[in-house]
Amino acid sequence: MEPADPAVDEYDQDDSEAERDGHARRWVRYVMPVIVEVDCEDDQITSVVTLPSEVRLDRDDMMRLCIYDERFRRAHADEQLAAHALFIAGPEWRHPTIRCGGPVNWPAVSDWHDDYFPRAADEDTYGEVSPYGDDDQEY
Repeated sequence: MEPADPAVDEYDQDDSEAERDGHARRWVRYVMPVIVEVDCEDDQITSVVTLPSEVRLDRDDMMRLCIYDERFRRAHADEQLAAHALFIAGPEWRHPTIRCGGPVNWPAVSDWHDDYFPRAADEDTYGEVSPYGDDDQEY
């Protein structure tokens, strides 16, 4: 067995099972609207308000749910890991009839990240997603 090359990033390796530290991962994309207040006299943005009560699953232009594997390649919503991720990721509020603040089953809002994830899949946003993994097949 050869020693692991420290120069090779673990995310550059083939991870067909999308596992890290022995755990399978999927990303489920949500959309949350924001309201931006503009001072029309000074042409400046004076405030930004998030609307967590309106958070919802994101869909592409074909109305398919946006789910990604660990390397941000589109995953089919029918796959078992994606279906499980959809179930677990669903936002829950302390008082379901009064949605305010972040979902209680998500990390605290202060722990959310800015958009820094590399998305190789974004190069071909409208590419066909094959449930059979036939990425090397020509149609």
